[in-house]
Amino acid sequence: MTQPSLRRLPAVGVLAGVVAGLADAVAAVFRDGPMGRTPDFLEAALHLVAFWMPLGWCAGLALGLGVYLWRRTPWSRAARARTGSWARLWAADPSAFAGTLAVSAGGAAYLLAMRVAAEHFATRYHDPALAAWALAVSALVLLGAAAALAAAIRLGIIALTRSLSRGPSVGAALLVMLGATLSVGALVVWKARRLFTLYEPAEWLWLPIALGVFALLAWLTRRWRPRVGVALGIAAVAIIASGATYGGRSRVRGVVERRAVTGQMMVRFYGRLTDRDGDGHSFAFGGKDCDDSLAFVYPGAPDSPGDGIDADCFDGDGVTTRVVELGDGHFGELPTGAAHRPNIVLLTIDTLRPDHLGCHGYERPTSPNLDRLCERAVDFTDVVAQSSRSIRSIPAMMTGHYPSQVAYGPEYLWPTLMDENATLAELLGGRSYGTAAVMGTDYFERVDGFYQGFDEVEESPSYRPQRAWPVSRGLRHLDRLADEPNPFFLWVHVFNVHEEYLWDRTPSQFGDEPMDEYDTEIRLADDEVGRLVEALEERDLMDDTVLVVASDHGEAFGEHNNRGHSRTLYEEEVRAVLMVLAPGFEPRRVDERVALMDLFPTLANLARIPVERPIAARSLVPLMRGEEVPGDRVIFAELLPDGLYPFDQKALYRGSDKLIWWTREGTHQLFDLEADPGETIDRADDQEERADELNYLLRAWLAQVGRPDNRTNDIIEANRLTELPATMDETLDVDYPGTFRVAGYDIESRSVAPGDHIKMDLYYEVLGETTRDLFFVLDIKGPEGYRVPPHFHAHHYPLNGRYKTFQWRDGEVLRDPVEMVVPRDIRAPVTLSLQLTILDEDMRPVPAQNADGTTVTTIPLGQVAITR
Repeated sequence: MTQPSLRRLPAVGVLAGVVAGLADAVAAVFRDGPMGRTPDFLEAALHLVAFWMPLGWCAGLALGLGVYLWRRTPWSRAARARTGSWARLWAADPSAFAGTLAVSAGGAAYLLAMRVAAEHFATRYHDPALAAWALAVSALVLLGAAAALAAAIRLGIIALTRSLSRGPSVGAALLVMLGATLSVGALVVWKARRLFTLYEPAEWLWLPIALGVFALLAWLTRRWRPRVGVALGIAAVAIIASGATYGGRSRVRGVVERRAVTGQMMVRFYGRLTDRDGDGHSFAFGGKDCDDSLAFVYPGAPDSPGDGIDADCFDGDGVTTRVVELGDGHFGELPTGAAHRPNIVLLTIDTLRPDHLGCHGYERPTSPNLDRLCERAVDFTDVVAQSSRSIRSIPAMMTGHYPSQVAYGPEYLWPTLMDENATLAELLGGRSYGTAAVMGTDYFERVDGFYQGFDEVEESPSYRPQRAWPVSRGLRHLDRLADEPNPFFLWVHVFNVHEEYLWDRTPSQFGDEPMDEYDTEIRLADDEVGRLVEALEERDLMDDTVLVVASDHGEAFGEHNNRGHSRTLYEEEVRAVLMVLAPGFEPRRVDERVALMDLFPTLANLARIPVERPIAARSLVPLMRGEEVPGDRVIFAELLPDGLYPFDQKALYRGSDKLIWWTREGTHQLFDLEADPGETIDRADDQEERADELNYLLRAWLAQVGRPDNRTNDIIEANRLTELPATMDETLDVDYPGTFRVAGYDIESRSVAPGDHIKMDLYYEVLGETTRDLFFVLDIKGPEGYRVPPHFHAHHYPLNGRYKTFQWRDGEVLRDPVEMVVPRDIRAPVTLSLQLTILDEDMRPVPAQNADGTTVTTIPLGQVAITR
């Protein structure tokens, strides 16, 4: 006959799973994330309950088996006899008191010693089999030692309690154990207090609360006698139904994966469990793998037309729909009073949100000079930046291409702007324009090719100079360029609105919150706008100069649970400022949506210079003249992953509709910006046909315009090797046990000059799958006392942020290309050392094993000589 514990506790586990899932759904109501409606939360609750039920059944079965074995041991009967009633629990029993504390202390010592032994053998032994045998023998030896320790402790406690007038009880021993547990727990919490700033309380309290719920239910249902197998059947039906239906409704996914405490973790767990071909996409749980028997077929896979296989699970074999027509910039006719070959002054203000300007309705007096300029210029009120990350947005603005069309180099974080790109400065310089750029930060110095086409470039010597520096230096270049016979193009970039705000302790004009400080920086940047406009007027340049004021993207302040930029494509991050003051054009307000990259053909149009290559951007001159333009234009924005920012998102605008697609997660949201400008209501479930249509257009656009070297799946496939190279410049054998092995690397040259590139390929052999999101720190060290420039390194997520370690599959061989630009201002000659360290999610070094069994946290990668 089945023991009651084996029959009851799995059912209790299922019941506890129901409670845990419902509690998570309730928590989702109060947590930040995508908004949902009551039916969405109810459906999300059903999925969360289904996720928890099988885990509860397994936990209950394990506990039931433990209880069954406990009850069959003879010495457990004596323990139950001493604790069977309240009176027995508190009755004097020095022997039981000593035994209880001794066994507890011995058990705690055993666990601690086993943890030390396990870490020792896992990190010091290269051979896993030898480590396993050593650990097994150690377990037996330590068990004997723990038993001897417990016996000695028992005798000592008995000797100490003989002098007491009343012998201590088992209950007293339990109180001592509880106090010790709480004290140790408090110490652990204090030691790990940094974790509590990284995770919400609900995240780190969830497991102990769930265990507490299980214990409570087990106590309340101790007389319950459920049928054998019924609980398993209910849990199985629930998880099968969830797997088959989950992912069909966007808002439900938003609640489960972005608002619930455990939802995203559960979806990933079950997705991995049901991914039969190991391609990272399951046929169930919203994975949408259309053929889970073929590893090269999954959503977003490269799809070669003509092979009869729908490899990307989208639109059959290949994609034929054309969403964006590349053209000549759609130039408009210039008005009679337009300058023939105007000077062009472009002032960009990093991170400036348009809704924080007075002329756009903001209540605070942040922008008096910009407001006056707004009254004189053509003000575009609905401008979509092509990315919320500067190194993607600015090149799009300077080339008229979407980021996916721009040719980037392979460098992490600051990818090179390749020579094949045709920039605005090159276009103008080719027609005898003098060109100069003044950059109010040294940030972009690391982006090779960023200034291609400019005759003169002056960068700030520091990341954040004095606020007046960019315009002051810009005016010097203005005077020089104005003395030349040819027209000029001057670009001045102001950086102070970028975080960290009020870095030099300038007093805030509006308050102490981050947004108050941000608004203060806008007010200070506005002073610089006033200085520049006044200088142009004093030099009598306004009659033949086009003045443009623009921003590269916006800034988030918690609107969608994000702060800063470069992380999402919500409106607060991608909306940009664009004002154009041009001779011959009347002031006007343009409410039609435009793309920030349209600035490229617009300035070419105003300079009467034809675009040399087909582009997706369109001239804004027709809108500047007040002409009607077709309202069916589709505009896109995107985040491309790179080393430190592994976010892969796309957004599509058409009319009042906006669709955001998280390509890696396979989810999307649909918003009606006219009715819901704050993007609080996801309408993808209410308007499924429209969402599907826009999703189709978005994916077709990416298939049409995306360069293979900008598409995540193409990059992964190009660096997923069938085997390790037969020869490498340096062969290594460094194991991260159970995860991967660093097998070696290639390096193009060990002697480079300032401005050159250090090009390396690291090779990894995946030994097992992991849930950890590891970070790769390739550092550069100089001789003692030598200062290496702080940005000269390659800290990155693998494959330039495209393929993170929790996505890796057992048996894969991966190439991780790393490319670094040697700073031009580096002190040379010097010989520098390269080294690799792997960090975990808490930024702690992960130990590895050398071939000789020694433990290391840093892997030397040789030296590089920097020549003059």
